Amino acid sequence: MKVGIIGGGSIGLLLAAYLGKFFDITVYTRTEEQARELGENGIQLITLSGERFTKVSASTESDSLNGQDFIFVAVKQYHLNDLIPVICKIASHVPICFLQNGMGHLEWLPSLPNETIFVATVEHGAKRKGRRTVAHNGVGKINIGLYRGDSRSDQKFPDCRDPEFPFQFHHDYEGMLVEKLIANVLINPLTVIFQAKNGVLVENPYYFQLFRQLFEEVYEVFPHGEKEKTFQKVIRICQNTKDNTSSMLKDVQEGRKTEIEAILGYVLRTALKKGMKPATIQAVYLMAKGIEQERS
Repeated sequence: MKVGIIGGGSIGLLLAAYLGKFFDITVYTRTEEQARELGENGIQLITLSGERFTKVSASTESDSLNGQDFIFVAVKQYHLNDLIPVICKIASHVPICFLQNGMGHLEWLPSLPNETIFVATVEHGAKRKGRRTVAHNGVGKINIGLYRGDSRSDQKFPDCRDPEFPFQFHHDYEGMLVEKLIANVLINPLTVIFQAKNGVLVENPYYFQLFRQLFEEVYEVFPHGEKEKTFQKVIRICQNTKDNTSSMLKDVQEGRKTEIEAILGYVLRTALKKGMKPATIQAVYLMAKGIEQERS
């Protein structure tokens, strides 16, 4: 099976490193330098138990995407707009899976011609170190939901048989995305505003008060699952990753653009469409956007 992975960032390399043991992988990168290094030397995967190397092909040319049996799109949400012309040229019979934070991409997925589309959320911790090296810092799972396709579509999915990189399929793709969105909305922007690691959000009583206030508004926009259970789940994520720096805070610290629009921006736009006036959501959004502008 030929599997294409669009994106040579941490998640793209992590996917390629694990799936490369079972499938013929091509990583599509933005730069010739990264494609050359990956093609010549493969991917170096650093795990808690040691290092391993995976041989992959790599290219900057999108023309060969139609030769793939399955395609993962593993780029930041804000890079998707530039990729829409490329994705729209992919043959309609080729299944695609999108792995992004937030839910902003749901606004334009209906326009794609592909017969089979999956969406996914990633619970793994990963950090790219150089053009061909990725560290797998935290073992989680990849949650997958079918956005479009028939009942047999999951048979087309290149399932990973490595216990350190499990996939889990969900019948309710929207509920799956909302659950991850709520966690992202509470953790990412607040860690940026407070310049703090994840655990501080629930350890500092003043931060926690805003954390709870933000949750109340977000849950009104997306009333997913039992309210208190949903909230406690996000608290546990903060506790289990207490020493972690959120992806959005990393982006700010390194002067990169963040995914604030796809995460909190999407929630704000949805709230306004529903006629709501979410004061806390809007305030947190504006503060995070301001910090992003100052640091980028």
